[in-house]
Amino acid sequence: MNDEPRPKTTTIESAQRSFGKSVEIGLKILAAVTALVYIYTAWWGLLPPLKQRAFLLTVCLVFTFLYYPIRKRTPWGWTFLIDCGLAMVSAGIFVYIILNETRIAYQMTIANPFALVVGIIFLLIVLEATRRLVGWILVIMPFLLLIYAILGPYLPGTLHHAGIDWDFLITIATYSTEGGIFGLPLHVASTVIIIFLIFSAFLRLSGAQFFFIDLPHAAFGWMRGGPAKMAVVASGLLGTLTGSVVANVVGTGTFTIPLMKRTGYRPEMAGAVESMASTGGQFMPPVMGAAAFIMAEFLNTSYWSVCVAATIPATLYYISLFATVDLEAAKMNLKGLPRTELPSIRKTLASGWFLLIPVIVLIYFMAIRWSPMKACFLAIIGTVIASQLSKQTRMGPRKIFDALAQSIKDSVMVTVVCAAAGIMICIINMTGLGVRMSALLVEISGGNLLILLILTMIADIILGMGLTTSACYIFLALITAPALIKMGVIPMAAHLFILYFGCLSAITPPVCIGSYAAAALAGSKPMATGFLAWRLAIVGFILPFFFVYEPALIFQADIVTVALSFATAIIGVLSLTVMLHGYLLRKTSKPERFLFGAGGLLLIYPGLLTDTIGIIAVGIATASHFLLGRRWV
Repeated sequence: MNDEPRPKTTTIESAQRSFGKSVEIGLKILAAVTALVYIYTAWWGLLPPLKQRAFLLTVCLVFTFLYYPIRKRTPWGWTFLIDCGLAMVSAGIFVYIILNETRIAYQMTIANPFALVVGIIFLLIVLEATRRLVGWILVIMPFLLLIYAILGPYLPGTLHHAGIDWDFLITIATYSTEGGIFGLPLHVASTVIIIFLIFSAFLRLSGAQFFFIDLPHAAFGWMRGGPAKMAVVASGLLGTLTGSVVANVVGTGTFTIPLMKRTGYRPEMAGAVESMASTGGQFMPPVMGAAAFIMAEFLNTSYWSVCVAATIPATLYYISLFATVDLEAAKMNLKGLPRTELPSIRKTLASGWFLLIPVIVLIYFMAIRWSPMKACFLAIIGTVIASQLSKQTRMGPRKIFDALAQSIKDSVMVTVVCAAAGIMICIINMTGLGVRMSALLVEISGGNLLILLILTMIADIILGMGLTTSACYIFLALITAPALIKMGVIPMAAHLFILYFGCLSAITPPVCIGSYAAAALAGSKPMATGFLAWRLAIVGFILPFFFVYEPALIFQADIVTVALSFATAIIGVLSLTVMLHGYLLRKTSKPERFLFGAGGLLLIYPGLLTDTIGIIAVGIATASHFLLGRRWV
């Protein structure tokens, strides 16, 4: 692999409170022990539900308050004392819950005053930790829902409900494993997500992260617009490890954005390419921003089924991005990097091919229907074994310890966010708000599926702005997905539809966090970068409509139909990309552009008639462009 110095990836330690060596070692030991507990449960069986979920949440709360100061400008002094106090209270609540687990389980609705006070404190602690990690959005939403739950009898129209006693609400939201903080999201976080994050940390520290960057660097860097193509492929590969738009942008953009600018891309273009490529990692299997695991629970299906269904749409998205950067490079007459500056693809493969073994192990065991947790356990073991094949990647005791510690630090945000999301799920289910909102969407659409899809798209983009992928998906799955299913959309298609638009909110102005992160690296204007990323990724906004209308694109058909649909969809995506950019070998004429656009839309939507008309339209446009030149006006 390339021996150039690597930038540090963003972790909980960067731009946060840092400690002395002895304290840091102590916290790392706590994190490593926690990781070992969850590795043990992945193979030998889960702890009782409350212990399984509470232990991980408590460790993540402690890490949040210690690493993320209440005031970033003054991390020490009285603020540090407050944070230490909150960390100790979090640990104390864990001890209280574990010591009273049996009583809590059997007397859930008979809360005593002390239990209620502890519950309220616990609720506030979780929301404060959420605020520090992701801002005010996921704090305001639960507070509004809490107010809605209590004031329901006084509200008019659709929002009216019978109301919920505040003591019962607090008890269920803070102690029950059927809903609230310890509900479904935290269950998924403490079982499947945590073991995948441990696997991801082992892969990264073994060097796989850099292999996934070096390989597309060597393969595509010499082409026109090579650094941009490298960004697209590397972000797709790295996105399977990070599950975060911003982490993906930082992980690959640190390399690709300077290279894109060097070969002639404007700063806004370089940032836009990186942000739209990194966003795709959120719906690229296997991690899908941790949403795949939660989606499997919502749909009561296997995690493997979700990954299979998501494969074709994600592939089509990246094909469209690859074509986009190629056409943009052709329009601007950009060249690639000199081959002398690129790593050898042969040497890159020779030095890192074995790092693909753990990924192959993971996919194989999930394909034969092993549980994701056991498959991931074996993949972790495979990572350690495979890393021994090279001195450069070899994982000894120190690297293994660091990987264990880093995995828990990586889990802090998703765990705390899942706890906050559980509060929202609890209230939405108890008040029936999800059903009411779905009925309202159906009513506004007038029973027209296309109108409902457009309304859902707008709602998902707005509601998803600024949220992490997992929190965004959970919230949208409760509010908007039921409306689509009620209108006859296949549940898998409905949930993937909302996931796509929730993720695409990361590059949709005004709150385009992915574009903001890329703009910071590119030195470009954030809003200009966001609007450009939104325009370049427009095919991604069209794809979800087609897999709703034709489920063959998400493997909801026989294999022959799926293969034909995929093949024609590839041609359709490429044709649509040509239409959107108005360029192929040269600038396309208006009739050619119309034919490429119409033919592309018809080809993405599977069907014999639409495919036939689409092929004819694209064929005429292609023949005109290649053979006749620009004779049309």
